[in-house]
Amino acid sequence: MPLYDDAVTKEIALEETLLQLADQYGPDSFMQMVRRLIPSTHIETNKRYNEVLLDDATLHYFESDTFQSLATSSQQAYRYEMNLFVRHCRGQKGSYALLKEVTSAVFLAEYLSSVQKLNTRSKKAAFLRSFLGESYVHFFNSDIGKIKRILSIEMDRNREPRAFTKEQLDELFCLVRLGRESHRNFTILWTFLGSGIRLSELLHLQVGDVTPSRQEIQVRGKGKKGYKQPSKITKSALEILLAYINFRYQGVQNAPDYHERYIFSNDKGTSPLHESTVQKMLAMLIDEAKSIPSSDKKPYQLSVHSLRHSFALYLLESGVDIYTIKDLMRHKWLSSTEVYLRLFDSMLVAAIDKHPLAQLKASDLFAYREVLA
Repeated sequence: MPLYDDAVTKEIALEETLLQLADQYGPDSFMQMVRRLIPSTHIETNKRYNEVLLDDATLHYFESDTFQSLATSSQQAYRYEMNLFVRHCRGQKGSYALLKEVTSAVFLAEYLSSVQKLNTRSKKAAFLRSFLGESYVHFFNSDIGKIKRILSIEMDRNREPRAFTKEQLDELFCLVRLGRESHRNFTILWTFLGSGIRLSELLHLQVGDVTPSRQEIQVRGKGKKGYKQPSKITKSALEILLAYINFRYQGVQNAPDYHERYIFSNDKGTSPLHESTVQKMLAMLIDEAKSIPSSDKKPYQLSVHSLRHSFALYLLESGVDIYTIKDLMRHKWLSSTEVYLRLFDSMLVAAIDKHPLAQLKASDLFAYREVLA
């Protein structure tokens, strides 16, 4: 699939032609002709466009409402992408790169062309859309126009989610009892597997978010700061979570801020655990687990999010319909839930191949028939 359409291809060709003309006739002669042909109002606009530094746009973006309204995890991801993009721009255009220089169709296409994986490219494109969209509105009072065509977003729908097998989960629960903070970490695993919530949602759970009578926990929805959604949780996971809360906060149940305390915290509930604390905990368990092959222990294979995938997959295996799973996962679109159907199909194929007769070859069957004859 091409990275951009015909309109953008023409824009790239035009830029390359103009660069060739500037080289052929010299920059001064070329600009003199441009000034003669283009009205002065356009030149003034272009002058403002040329004077905006990439560093100025970067500082503005991080202070903008566009960035501040993102979820914490998205902010961290976009800061990381910004560092990569700025480093690339400085390597190509110098320390004082102009926003104009790094927003041309040619430059952006070359930046994204080195990315092999479709999902990774789409994540970079999503960041650039957000950053450049905000910058264009603020500095030039315009949208990013044709640049959107370069920054297309398309996720790889054929990529299967990674989930833990039941044998692997059993081993993880055995291992987690042996480490530091075993009670807390055991509860974290059960909460993930009993509700299918995301990492950021688990970390921001507060004591008052647990409603035992409705078998629910209130979670801050993806990308919605301060907005809470109800999420069902299994009875066993709820009992374990309540037991942990009672153990952890038994002495402060009458405190005014009791219901606002974060369940999983290192400072008595004042602030939540950092994401890396949970990520490192599970990574260590995965590394120790003998039931998990080394190929699945590599980065970006099995991870904390695989616990959410496991929650959905085993609901499907238990016979729960896809629409109910969509509601339990709090997916906006059914297509987000349907990816588990492919993974479930792979599980069925693996299961049928374990049948004793599946190990026989056709040639063996014919040989057996000949012996009987």
